[in-house]
This record gives sequence, C-alpha cells and structure tokens, in this order.
Amino acid sequence: MILRQSPLFSNIQTGEAVYDDVDRATYKGITVKTCILLLVSVIIAAFIAFALPTILTNNPTTFYVTLGISSIVGFIAVMVGRLSERRAKYASMIYAVCEGLFLGSLSAIVESYVPGVVATAVFSTIVLFTVMLTLFATGIMRVGSKFRSICFGLTLGALAIIPLMFIFSMVIPDYGTYLNVMIGVEVFLVFYGVITLAFNFAEANAVVSMGASKDAEWSVALGLLVSIVYIYVEVLRLIALIAAKSDN
Repeated sequence: MILRQSPLFSNIQTGEAVYDDVDRATYKGITVKTCILLLVSVIIAAFIAFALPTILTNNPTTFYVTLGISSIVGFIAVMVGRLSERRAKYASMIYAVCEGLFLGSLSAIVESYVPGVVATAVFSTIVLFTVMLTLFATGIMRVGSKFRSICFGLTLGALAIIPLMFIFSMVIPDYGTYLNVMIGVEVFLVFYGVITLAFNFAEANAVVSMGASKDAEWSVALGLLVSIVYIYVEVLRLIALIAAKSDN
C-alpha cells in the first residue's frame, strides 16, 4: 500500500488484529476532534480579540512576552503531537490554546485597519476547505507520487520566499510595486496551504483504512488544524494587502 510506505504516514500505528472496532480510528472521530480543537482556538481567539485593547493598555509587556512564549510552545506541541500518538491529545490542546492567543491578537489588529477582513477571511477559509474536501472525496484529486513531487517543489518555494520577502523590501523602492509583489507572494502561499489539505485528507484516509488506534485521530486533527490556521492567516494577509493596494 502506497500510503503505508510513505514517510508522511510513518508514525501511524496500525491496528490489524490489535484494535477492535471501538478502539480503531474513524472518520467521525477525526471530525469531532478537529471541531473540538477549532472550537478551543476560536473561543480563546474571540476572548483575546475582544479584550486586546484593555490588555495592551494595562499589561502590554506581559502580553507580548506571553504571545512570544506561546508561539514557541505551540511549535513544540505540533512536533510532539505529530510524532507521538499517545501524546497527541494533550499536545493538540496546547497548540489550540496557543493558536487562539495568536489568532485573536492578529485578527484584532488587522481588523482595526481593515474592517470586515476577519469575516471575509473566515468565509474564504471555509470555502477553500470545502472545495478541497470535495475534490479529494470525489477522487478528482489524488495524492500520488507526482502530486507529492509537485508539493515538495512548492514547499521548497515557500521556504525560499521567506528570505526573498526581506530582499524585496530592501530593493523595491516603489511602495505600489512592493505591494504587487507581496500580493503575488501571498497568492502562492495561500495556494500552497490549500494543497497541503490534500495530505491531511490522505492521512485521515490512511489512519482509518489501516486500522490505527483512536489516539491517531488527535494527531490527524492536529494536522488539519495546523493547515486550517495557516490558510486563514495567509488569506487574512492577502486581503489586507489587497486593501492596502486599493488605498494606495
């Protein structure tokens, strides 16, 4: 089986002749756990966004330190949750909390400059997720060797863009031209994020079909949350850049 041989799914513990139907991973379980993680992130993000003006007025230093620490903890939580099924449940919750802090802060700040951007970004993320899920579920999009090769190239491109963005800011004197370049970069990053959802769906399919334990549901749900958060952030940035371009 191709998925079993892929490094992407090497951390999956199969349940053949080990787990019964109750202990095996299911699509329903993955869906429920993904929704739980999303709900945790959204609730915390909403609270932070609402309280951000007060927080920045009373304890700005403490807030920024907390935000920095949560970013580091969130990154570590993703690594732990994706590499260890037994720890995935706790790591996923920690990541959801950390992302709630980050998303609430980012959303509130961008919304203050571009009213309505958060609602548009949320709706766009839902649409992109639904389209990708439909393409994967209907078999129109398949995660084969060619698809992986293409995505590997896109990953290298996404990594290369990080230093290029800094270079662009130094060598492009015209602000309008800079915005055009950045909008193009963000379109690419959004596309890259959307494509990674196919791997999340393929992993979910592998986990269920290979009879992995229910602990694997948390690991898959964590992967989905990471992709969804990434797409939302990049869409948010893209809309903000387009708004800045229209005002320029």
